[in-house]
Amino acid sequence: MIRINLLPLDEIPRQRVFKMPEVGAFVPVGILVAAVAICATTFFVQQSTMAKLNDDVAEVRAESQRLAPQIARIKQLQRERQQLDERLDAITALDEERYLRVHLMSELARRMPENCWLTRLEESSPGKVEIEGITFSNFIVADFLRDLASGDYYRRLDLVKIERGKIQDVEVLNFHISADVGQPAVQIASDI
Repeated sequence: MIRINLLPLDEIPRQRVFKMPEVGAFVPVGILVAAVAICATTFFVQQSTMAKLNDDVAEVRAESQRLAPQIARIKQLQRERQQLDERLDAITALDEERYLRVHLMSELARRMPENCWLTRLEESSPGKVEIEGITFSNFIVADFLRDLASGDYYRRLDLVKIERGKIQDVEVLNFHISADVGQPAVQIASDI
């Protein structure tokens, strides 16, 4: 059937055509919606993570406060232990040197040649002694130095001076020896 519209153009009812927007028009809106969704998701994830971390921090603080007396006791025990170790080290050092002077005097008495007398024996500093004496001959002083050097306790013997003197009209030699002293080195036997 054919239709003919005889109405003037102004009065012709117009049909409305509804046209869908193109797909390209939705892309910016989609990107915006996706960005908002990502931001919202990140925000909520971060909030839940922060809440969990805050709970963990509160739990650790409560645990720390609960353990504070024990931690303080441990620190006090560590200080006491350090002080005790220092005291034990001092005692050990003293104990190591306890018999050194006895050994030094014994070694000196065993190594003393005939016709040689000591006038002074002094510990000038830790590990160092000064020996002064009187004899009749340079050979006796040389023998004395050699014999002391062959022992275990006297090291680095040095004849500081030797000079002539008189005791009741008798010619003598006054000598002064400096030496390092210490415990003998421990020999470790090997089974080779």
